[in-house]
Amino acid sequence: MSDIIRIAGTDYTLLDNTATFPKVGSVACQGVRGAYSEQAAKRIFNQTRPMFFKTFGAVINAVKCGMCEFGVLPIENNSYGSVRGVYEALRTAGVHVVHGDRILIRHQLLVKPGTKFEDITSIRSHEQAIGQCASFLREVEDRIHVVPVLNTAIAARYVAETDDPGAAAIASPEAGEVYGLTSLENRVSDSDNNYTRFVCVTDKPVIYPGANRISMILSVSHTPGALYETIGRFANRGVNIIKLESCPIVGRDFEFRFFLDAEASCAEPEVAGMINELSATCPEFVFLGNYAEA
Repeated sequence: MSDIIRIAGTDYTLLDNTATFPKVGSVACQGVRGAYSEQAAKRIFNQTRPMFFKTFGAVINAVKCGMCEFGVLPIENNSYGSVRGVYEALRTAGVHVVHGDRILIRHQLLVKPGTKFEDITSIRSHEQAIGQCASFLREVEDRIHVVPVLNTAIAARYVAETDDPGAAAIASPEAGEVYGLTSLENRVSDSDNNYTRFVCVTDKPVIYPGANRISMILSVSHTPGALYETIGRFANRGVNIIKLESCPIVGRDFEFRFFLDAEASCAEPEVAGMINELSATCPEFVFLGNYAEA
């Protein structure tokens, strides 16, 4: 039997142990075929073919309006940090994170068949991928123009469709296969241990069995010890914080909000109570969800 628990002003359904995370459903992803989000969606849902949308916000809107039951979004890379655009979209969206997964990112330098390295005049990719391949790009920046685009697979599709003989993309091997491109460099990431975390969001406030990670966005008062007191709430309850990242608040004079993840379950009354205390005392507080991460 499921329970209802109130967290940060919202009633969440805490599903009992007989429930399992669904393996089918309509899924929204940002980008086009060959995107890393598509790979993540296929890992989370068995052989799902997602619907693609131009922006992260459009993915969330598709979930909110009921066009898709779930949305899959990249939220953090282990070498280049958080995807700030996703956090900003989630901050005001009112959707709920219900699952997490991570995939190995294998960036390649993709070109049309027959193109040689010396022919390349521009490289397109998403800003996160550009950051993850910074060392490689620094070596060629004196002669090759780097162009940020909305998605790595969009970059690959552009190379396939353009008449520009000097166009290249940094994208996945899967994108290369989809768009008939050739890889000139199979390893252009700064690290071979390059993983991105993806989260699955839905419009329903629900917590599945096995949820052991809590994600939230918060700010603290501009007073001495405010952050220390906030972190102390976790320590006093034996809850391990596994991510704490500051982000400047646009339009404020050196004020920050924080992205915080912790290992905990809202099924424990002390944890739910702590979150409600934070919601009541923090100037800004957004509970993103309590979920399991594969």
